[in-house]
Amino acid sequence: MKKDVLFMTGNEDFSTIIEKNAYYVDKTSYLKELFMSSSEVMNALFIRPRRFGKTLNLNMIKTFCELNYQNPGDKSYQQKLFIDNGRNLAVATGDYKELREKVMGEYPVISISFRGVEGNTFQTAVSGLLGIIAELYDRFLFLRESVKQSDERIKQFNAIYSFCTAKYNKLSDPDNLNEAIVICGSFLATLAEMLYREYGRKILVIIDEYDVPLQKAVIAKEPYYDDMLEIIRKISVTTFKQNPDPWLYKGIVSGCLRIAHQSVFTDANNFTTFGMNDEPYTGFFGFTNDETHKLLNDCGLSDKESEVKEWYDGYRFGNKHIFCPWSLISYCYAATQKDNTVPQPFWVNTSGNDLITMFTDNSMESHNAENIDKLQKLMEGENVNISLMEFTTYPDLRVGVSFDIFMTMMLHTGYVTFAEGAMLTDKVTVRIPNQEVLYCFNKKRELLFGENNPYWYNQALKLVDLLMANNTDEAQMLISTMLKEFLSIRNTGHELYYHGFMTGILGLATATKNFTYHEEIESGTGFSDIIIDSFDNKTACILELKKTENLEDCYDVADAATKQIIKKGYASKFISRRYKKVYGIGIGFAKKSCEIISLGNLVEVSANSKV
Repeated sequence: MKKDVLFMTGNEDFSTIIEKNAYYVDKTSYLKELFMSSSEVMNALFIRPRRFGKTLNLNMIKTFCELNYQNPGDKSYQQKLFIDNGRNLAVATGDYKELREKVMGEYPVISISFRGVEGNTFQTAVSGLLGIIAELYDRFLFLRESVKQSDERIKQFNAIYSFCTAKYNKLSDPDNLNEAIVICGSFLATLAEMLYREYGRKILVIIDEYDVPLQKAVIAKEPYYDDMLEIIRKISVTTFKQNPDPWLYKGIVSGCLRIAHQSVFTDANNFTTFGMNDEPYTGFFGFTNDETHKLLNDCGLSDKESEVKEWYDGYRFGNKHIFCPWSLISYCYAATQKDNTVPQPFWVNTSGNDLITMFTDNSMESHNAENIDKLQKLMEGENVNISLMEFTTYPDLRVGVSFDIFMTMMLHTGYVTFAEGAMLTDKVTVRIPNQEVLYCFNKKRELLFGENNPYWYNQALKLVDLLMANNTDEAQMLISTMLKEFLSIRNTGHELYYHGFMTGILGLATATKNFTYHEEIESGTGFSDIIIDSFDNKTACILELKKTENLEDCYDVADAATKQIIKKGYASKFISRRYKKVYGIGIGFAKKSCEIISLGNLVEVSANSKV
């Protein structure tokens, strides 16, 4: 491998990457499509999963287009970064000469990211947005000294800047909060109008991560979705109108989730959304096969290509196979700088919003047997069918959503992708893209079905109550459901798996109820599998477990388990202690199902046998 390749992992500033001579996968060929093609659109919304290069690409666009505010007409900065860097970028070739003449360094650019707009309260989130506005206005303080600006405009600029810098942390005052909301809705148009007056050139507006504030508003401790939606709508209204202001040249917006125009981009019907499968931008975000092959070759890692493909490939955008750029760059950095070529789950560790956990914690549909089976199939490398959903609001996983809504979100956020050959219609076939995401699913599954998960823990408590009441019909249904959630087919090959499964769900639950839990203890003339003992209630439940390969034999092995309870006299010591109720229960397991047979109260059986 080569040690002289520089990677700036986490750096999303185009100029820094070029100036530091760090590795850059060339995406400049898309500039012509954006600004000079016959299919050029007024306003573009790009929907892609997180960590797929959205921010870097938008920063590259900003750097290419932005005017030298102190010396309009001077394009030396862009000449250095895009043309004279020795990299042979696509935009430096003769085919892009007209684009360079008409677009490069020609436009004032307003570029903001909503990535950091979050908080457990609405006030905290608005405060974060005010900080972003203050940073933006700080770049354009020179406008206050211009003779081209009216006194009223300068006064308005100063009022916004002063408020954002002085009162961002005083929003508990209702008057300040109301003023902050007004500023959030008007700051962009105010600045754009001043830039247009100053330079007589239309403005390029770039908004990165437009949907982050909406997502964070949903999952906050005190949700404030409607309030935040009104701010995002107001920004849209004042920026991307159906009949745009004379100052707007073009809008470019990015996000992870497609939310219906009528909900967010009000009166912005001139918006065109480019999802993962929409040409001509399917290769704009992420690394294609050719780009990945070149990257690995440049790093001296060509021999790792098949392993890299297994871990980080698998995404299907249109007809292209796309690799996750964050994971690939992180892998190459670890390999070239730390001599570590073992693939790791880089992308999944960057998640700020655990969709899998939220869905399973809050949605009844996550525990539906059919949906559990679909999740199991995904984890076993199979495809599943879903109906794509368009969202009019950001789905609230806290209150529960349907399985199709959940899977559509998983598709947009990169946890699943379109299956090869799947028709890209309302009903689609999806799969887990690669080993990295599969690792994530498996880790989440371990957490979901542990003692710290409220749903799982409550189910365990319920099962203990059912067994101690000898309610075997409901216990059988509950255990079968839990088996489908907890075990994959690969883990049902040995009886010890079922023993461990029952131990895991009953052990802590019995302690919570102040029952005594025993496993493999001597009883009668043998060793019973599991005993739940309530001394205070003089009740015990004896469980004997058997396993078979075939579902049709499940009843027979459960019956054999009950006969063993009788033969070995497992109930004898409890009967001798004058227990009132001692239930003998045999459980037969087969794959993800079970059969339960109860001997009833063995105290009564013993008494009747002596009569």
